[in-house]
Amino acid sequence: MTLICAVIAADTPAAAKAMTTEALAAGAEAFEVRLDALANIPDDLSFLPTEKPVIVTFRSAEDESRREIFAKALTCGAAYVDIESDSVLRSVFPRERVICSYHDFTQTPTAQEILHLFCDLAASGIPKAAFMVRGPRDLLEIRKAAVVLQQSGEPFILIGMGAAGEITRVRAADIGSMVSYCAVRPELASAPGQITVAEAAGLGTDPVVTAITGWPLEHTRSPQMHNAAFRAAGIAGRYVRIPSPAAELPLLPEVLRCYRIRGANVTIPHKQAVMPLLSEVAPGAQSAGAVNTILAGSAGNLTGTNTDIAGIAATIAALDVTLSGARVLVAGAGGAARAAVACLTAAGAAVCITNRTMEKAEALAAEFGAAAVPLHALNAGYDLVINATPAGMSGFSAEIPIPVSILTPQTAVFDMVYEPETTPLLAAARAAGCRAVLGGKTMLIAQAVASFALWTGTAADAAAMTAAFGGES
Repeated sequence: MTLICAVIAADTPAAAKAMTTEALAAGAEAFEVRLDALANIPDDLSFLPTEKPVIVTFRSAEDESRREIFAKALTCGAAYVDIESDSVLRSVFPRERVICSYHDFTQTPTAQEILHLFCDLAASGIPKAAFMVRGPRDLLEIRKAAVVLQQSGEPFILIGMGAAGEITRVRAADIGSMVSYCAVRPELASAPGQITVAEAAGLGTDPVVTAITGWPLEHTRSPQMHNAAFRAAGIAGRYVRIPSPAAELPLLPEVLRCYRIRGANVTIPHKQAVMPLLSEVAPGAQSAGAVNTILAGSAGNLTGTNTDIAGIAATIAALDVTLSGARVLVAGAGGAARAAVACLTAAGAAVCITNRTMEKAEALAAEFGAAAVPLHALNAGYDLVINATPAGMSGFSAEIPIPVSILTPQTAVFDMVYEPETTPLLAAARAAGCRAVLGGKTMLIAQAVASFALWTGTAADAAAMTAAFGGES
């Protein structure tokens, strides 16, 4: 059984006791008291919690003073003291009262290396190791090591750090960790990727887990939106990030299976590359030639769908554009552009595609009976202009993906980019007096609502998702 362990880090004993009370009310089942957070460590350690098992941690280079403090903590009722693997104190205290810990804030080693490390740590106490997770490969190495560690029947603690490691905390019971370290409040998180006591308690023992994959994922708002939808629906669930560099994308199916992830959204740049990795692709996604949503079946099969199409249709409706016979320009030739072109051509629009690499635009146009037009040959006269490139997105080029000269008061503009909410293209469209202008927020929410329903069988609360998009979580 994995215990929810509240990390108590306060600058005074009184504040630590108050934090302990708060954590107990939120569902804490154990405590890690960080004595190194105290401004001054008192002689009297009677403020240590007694209601639940307590781990005392004190990071310092002064081993002799720590020896006395650790001894006093054990005398005062602490169940364990946490001592680093490179400390001379690691073998001073009884093995059954020591958590021998190791942290790597840069990487995750192979499963074999993790197991070798745990053998060394176990010589001095309960082995604990935390590694920075960067993607699917690291998640799989942690899971492989955990399977072997569980077979021993001995207690251990294994953690993946960082946003990509959050799934190891959500699935701590599957991994077999003795405790799962949690913050009392979000702003008190003591390690990257750490969830709160209340969040962990709300998830229970077998939450619904969904995810997003892409590269990079720093600016995605999908976790806030979907986690708000889980709360609004009363579902014990969590939506996590799984950043996947292109070389590790083939590992994604195994990550989804071994961490029991119900489904995943797929974003830039993997919407096409993920398709061959799936068990099947739904007709709509097959037609669009891109997948943005994966549904995991009970037998481990993975089905790819495309809810971007619903999001695009919702945005176009909000722009009050009648597609039948409309002249539409799509900038881009990737997965998002394919979904847009599929939606547009099915509704009877006359579609033109432009892209910096014209070979890609020409190939996409040939598939859907559209026209490919070089950037330098574009002229005014479009009823709708859609940006399906990352141009203008935070972390990408701030350029405007089409000539501003083609924007007129008769044009509606839809930029799929949602971060920032006002992109260079949207600013130019408003300056040109375009009759209707929308960013990617409407599309993102509409596709998220469709994905959530697919994964859970429950209608998503669009208002809760919209509020979370604005920063409320």
